[in-house]
Amino acid sequence: MYNLWEFLKTRWWGQLICALLFWAIAVFEYWHIGRQRYIHLFRWPDLILYSMFGKWGWVWFWCLFAGLFTFFGMWNLVVRICYGKSDDK
Repeated sequence: MYNLWEFLKTRWWGQLICALLFWAIAVFEYWHIGRQRYIHLFRWPDLILYSMFGKWGWVWFWCLFAGLFTFFGMWNLVVRICYGKSDDK
């Protein structure tokens, strides 16, 4: 049996659910960074993203994953509608 993550990644509706999750995380990061008066750089991923993308690095990071899941979820939905292919293998 699949675990939940594998199940969601292989279904078009699961990919769109994952996209909504990543969009929500990106919005939270945007809100969180907007409220801060200074940047907390305690972890090495924070330092790497801050050095590459500046203050908004985490927002762009989560938006990248959200955009990818949105694209592939919509693509798989269009393929399912146009060609009648099922998610079940």
